[in-house]
Amino acid sequence: MRKFFTFPRCTIILLVLGGLFSIRFEENAQARPKYMTQFKKKYQNLGSLVSKTKCYVCHASKNKKKRNDYGKALKKIIGKKNEKDIKKIIAALDKVAKEKSSVKGKTFGDLIKEGKLPGKKTKK
Repeated sequence: MRKFFTFPRCTIILLVLGGLFSIRFEENAQARPKYMTQFKKKYQNLGSLVSKTKCYVCHASKNKKKRNDYGKALKKIIGKKNEKDIKKIIAALDKVAKEKSSVKGKTFGDLIKEGKLPGKKTKK
């Protein structure tokens, strides 16, 4: 009787199981691509900075439930969990730019005009 679990078969089985586990435990992304697209269009002066920072424009860490001060203000203004109406997103970006930031005496709009991101990334 031949052995079923030879070295090559065990390797293949382990690789398949590892792949299945990595897919199963992959973090679910709840991206808001319309938010980022409109932010990039509106604030083209932040182009490469936004491309590098990505989600951290609004989020404080890898945990996407934690938002920075800009993300919290934007969420409060948008209200709806995943707004898809582009006009409402643009209106919310305009409104949040007038809100006070965590930098003393500056609004989020002031920071953006200076070429800085409106929110701050914190601990991972």
